[in-house]
Amino acid sequence: MPSPMSAVARACPAIRILQGLIAVALIAMASPSTAGQWRYGCRGVLPSDDAPVVVFSRSSLVILPKAWLNGPLLTAVNDDLQIAKFEAIDINSGLDKKMEFKREGEPEEKLTLTEISSKTTSDVYRPPGRLPRSEETTQYRKVFRWVGNGAFAGPYEIKMDCINYELSAPQR
Repeated sequence: MPSPMSAVARACPAIRILQGLIAVALIAMASPSTAGQWRYGCRGVLPSDDAPVVVFSRSSLVILPKAWLNGPLLTAVNDDLQIAKFEAIDINSGLDKKMEFKREGEPEEKLTLTEISSKTTSDVYRPPGRLPRSEETTQYRKVFRWVGNGAFAGPYEIKMDCINYELSAPQR
């Protein structure tokens, strides 16, 4: 006995197309990820009067007021806090000796981080064992020279804790 759903599907091609799209979407969601991962970034405190916290990753740099992170909740919800976000000019540069960022919404405002020194504090490599991927996590203590042409001009020397994380694509 034919099901009522198959009768409707034969009668309406749009339903067949929708069923096909749903099937493709489910297959795509169930497929294992085959790409590797690469994440890196640093965190530090800008040595200026208000000592904001600086965090950057592969794609962006964010400047947050220290009071927002460590102070009382009432201070954290103050609308007058200055928060700045910058975008990386080259997201594939890695932890290069020189990294450039432009301010979101104001591309003429830029800042440059130039590495002065770097010390590896931890390097952990996990070879592919029973899992088909290798993994490496390296932590650093870096000092950068910070130069900008806007509100956070500098120059400053900023000490930062950094991490570089790499997960290989599956080896078959």
